[in-house]
Amino acid sequence: MANFYRQCNLRNGNSHTTSWLPEEYAVKGKVLKLKKDDESWEDGWIVESAGDKIDEKCLPDFHREIKAHKKRTGDSLPKCPKPS
Repeated sequence: MANFYRQCNLRNGNSHTTSWLPEEYAVKGKVLKLKKDDESWEDGWIVESAGDKIDEKCLPDFHREIKAHKKRTGDSLPKCPKPS
């Protein structure tokens, strides 16, 4: 069975973010909890809009894309120490 995701715009007070959500959570007006960088959960995120659904296999892999970009541009090379 395929899993589908939708890119959603979310709001929590004055904060806004965009995230890929599983289709069952990507419902306009639905209130969600999102995991923060410190692994804690923040409640109160409201789905403001949801885009077209895509198969999970087609989701962008941002980690891989950033790593490939750094490799192509030389950003992944060790940095020279700053002169003292």
